[in-house]
Amino acid sequence: MNQPVLSIDIAKGKSVAAAFSSYGVVVRKPFSFQHTPQDVAALLPLLDQLEKSTDQRPTVVMEATGNYSKPIASFFSSHGYPVVMLNPLSTHALKKQAVRKVKTDSVDAIRIAQAFYLGEGTSLSPLVESIAELRYICRQYVNWTNLYSEVQLQFRSILDLVFPGYEKAFQNLFNPTSLQLIAAYPTPGDFLSADQDDVLRILMHNRRGLKWNQEKVRVLLSIAQNSLPDPTGQRAHQLALRNYIELLTSYQTGSALLEKQMELLAGQSKPYHLLRSIPGVGPITAAVIFAEVGDIKRFPNVKQLTAFAGLDSSVYESGTFKANQNRISKRGSAYLRTALYQATVAGISKQIHGPRNPVLWQYYQQKCSEGKPAKVAIVATSNKLLRLIYGIWRNQEVFHAN
Repeated sequence: MNQPVLSIDIAKGKSVAAAFSSYGVVVRKPFSFQHTPQDVAALLPLLDQLEKSTDQRPTVVMEATGNYSKPIASFFSSHGYPVVMLNPLSTHALKKQAVRKVKTDSVDAIRIAQAFYLGEGTSLSPLVESIAELRYICRQYVNWTNLYSEVQLQFRSILDLVFPGYEKAFQNLFNPTSLQLIAAYPTPGDFLSADQDDVLRILMHNRRGLKWNQEKVRVLLSIAQNSLPDPTGQRAHQLALRNYIELLTSYQTGSALLEKQMELLAGQSKPYHLLRSIPGVGPITAAVIFAEVGDIKRFPNVKQLTAFAGLDSSVYESGTFKANQNRISKRGSAYLRTALYQATVAGISKQIHGPRNPVLWQYYQQKCSEGKPAKVAIVATSNKLLRLIYGIWRNQEVFHAN
């Protein structure tokens, strides 16, 4: 293969690069450079030299290493050089094949080039700025939500020590009214000694009727009278409780702002509205799916999209043995896979007039009747949903149950 290549082994703040005019022909041995504008820009003359000597545009090859590789990849892509991202598993496989066990950045830079010449890697397709921005916001929202869930668990554990039974009074323990009330009266004793009119004034923020809130006060009084808190470490527990309330309120405010930004950015595109036409796909999941897929034309067939989502089956064969129960690969976008799973669960949920999405419900029931466990059936139905999305998006047509 006569393709000129600049291979880069990415690390935090510092990387190692090597230049090849073709397979096995080294133009410059591995050398290190810092992730500074000056050092990265100093690689451009080397690429220009490769292009002049081979009459071909060089390709920049590197491993996909998350945030470390993104600025470097974007730099070369913005200067018009094709960038190929390798799955780290590709170079790991080459390392395992080596007779000697050697692991250095210089050797890794050479292995990255070898993996590319052997046909590994995926060309980096620059995202439209609006889609790139939406993707960053969606991923931030997902990570923000995960942190919020962790804080909720910690809050519950402290609440069980300070005011056992309090959460029974609220369908949603983390709604603003509930948090404001427990912040004002963190213990059963505080609540029992409080002025009921003050308690009622806080509860009225939930916009329910007077009678409904008066009944809620009576329920809370009953809970407080029968609550048995842990008497040890009460001051420390109450301090922790107040800190968690501040965190929960902050996460709720931040999530609301991110949701507005997601819907604003995604709402300007037709694919988002096509996705929203599928029962079960809500505004958040539609935004995440649109942001992760980007341009549906990147995937010539639905199998490639399935692999990108990590919903394709892993294959295990050895000699005459062929496994017939293979798990999904989970090697694609975890954000897309999670969004599809959530949309599937929403789609097969039952409403007053039947399942929200009859197509997904029927497919889910079919898998269950085949003896599949519920979770396996949901994953299979997620795959079905992805095929529906592919057809709708490619054909630019809204969802129809028939």
